[in-house]
Amino acid sequence: MSVGLILEGGGNRGAYTAGVLDVLAENDIYIQDTYAVSAGACNAMSYLSKQPGRNYHIYTEYANDKRYSSWKLLWKTGSLFGFDFIFGELAHTLLPFDFEEFARTSMRLHIGTTDVRTGKPVFFGNETVRPDDMRTVIASASLPVVANIVEYEGHALLDGGVSASIPIEAALHDGIAKNIIVLTRDRTYVKKNKPEFPLFYLKHKYKAYPALVEAIRQRPAAYERQRNLCYQEQERENALVIEPSRPINIKRQCRDVEMLEDIYRMGVADANARLVEINRFLAMNQ
Repeated sequence: MSVGLILEGGGNRGAYTAGVLDVLAENDIYIQDTYAVSAGACNAMSYLSKQPGRNYHIYTEYANDKRYSSWKLLWKTGSLFGFDFIFGELAHTLLPFDFEEFARTSMRLHIGTTDVRTGKPVFFGNETVRPDDMRTVIASASLPVVANIVEYEGHALLDGGVSASIPIEAALHDGIAKNIIVLTRDRTYVKKNKPEFPLFYLKHKYKAYPALVEAIRQRPAAYERQRNLCYQEQERENALVIEPSRPINIKRQCRDVEMLEDIYRMGVADANARLVEINRFLAMNQ
């Protein structure tokens, strides 16, 4: 029986996921199928390339770099995050990503995106990530309003979190019945029942994509449905949910390195506290 790994996004709350994944990697726990969106997909890349610690250095050394994220970038490029830098100089020179290991791994990464024409999730595999073309990962992390639509193989794509904030449904649909799920919100979190941006503005900006606007409008309800499904699966002993042991109260684009390091350390501590449980879950289901 195959066990899946489900990774929520959440911008720089992903520092928590980075901590959890480093504990898994350092204990030689590698899951065959990873379903991830947005920051979760970015973190998953270094997990599949077997580079524990790389995400930690990204969050603690570059999250406050204006090349990584800034309002000036949004004004100049249409994107709050500097994807050309993150997947260019950072991935190739400053903190080199092991493309060779990523290409030869037998593990599978399912990168979640949202098709703006349908408002539905579209998942792409490892083979779409190449040194000279990382558009599927970029699309997965391209938030509405503060990022540009990414064109890829006939699709027009944005953030996977719009349609599948927690991609548990995709894993279950693919027959992955047992899953380890990493959330970036604690158990007490309640998502506000309204879009992050005014609906009238979204309708104007994306007037050519009404299905996208509807997906954004429905996102709070979809998020609660997906999160409740995670807990239901855990109650049925089909899943193990790892979530922050205390609230993470930061914005997606938080640039406070000390806070990000603290969030990473919480991920490490929470994963270590569940390590025996994780190994037992895997032993019972593999």
